[in-house]
Amino acid sequence: MIIAHYTIDHPFMRRTLRSLPDLDVKWEDSYTDNDGRMWMTGWLSGVPTDDVDAVIDADPSVGDRHLLTKSRGRDLYRLDFAEDYKSTSTRSVIAEVGGVNEVITADADGWQLKTQFPNREALEHVYGFCARNDIPFTLDRIYEQSDLYDAGGTTLTEIQHETLVAAVELGYLDIPRGASLAELAATLGVSESAASERFRRGTKRLVSEVLLE
Repeated sequence: MIIAHYTIDHPFMRRTLRSLPDLDVKWEDSYTDNDGRMWMTGWLSGVPTDDVDAVIDADPSVGDRHLLTKSRGRDLYRLDFAEDYKSTSTRSVIAEVGGVNEVITADADGWQLKTQFPNREALEHVYGFCARNDIPFTLDRIYEQSDLYDAGGTTLTEIQHETLVAAVELGYLDIPRGASLAELAATLGVSESAASERFRRGTKRLVSEVLLE
């Protein structure tokens, strides 16, 4: 049994996630009914509800949306796959090879998945599906289940890893600070807001996996 952490730039909600860089999505479950309707439920946070609704309504990958409940600054939505996007769903592909999704989150960097697979061939099957459907796939980390507590590293994306390393090397985290946000941004070749966003997302993911998982 292996555990794979990977990121896919899936077309479902792609426009929404890119339009709202502060939006965070935490997947809860996925469903397909007898009539072929396909939807997911998930918690959305980081952006006001009205702004989320407006952008989702303009996203061609999302059919109907339903706000189910609100709790502690998060909104639980049911989001239906638009008809033209159902064939790109990885849910059935993962299930047919014996895979089990343990954690799925999404932000402007794409969809981040932690999936348990019976073997590497099963993971390769999912990778092949993504390749055939033009879904960019990045393998962030893979390890045997027996190595769970010995495995090193995190599922930081390459961009997040680059940002955090640059922040340390420049002295951005030193006291007193050895580099400004503007200098960090210049090193990365991005705007200050983009550098700040990358730093916050990378720090959040690092803390979540190392200290909270």
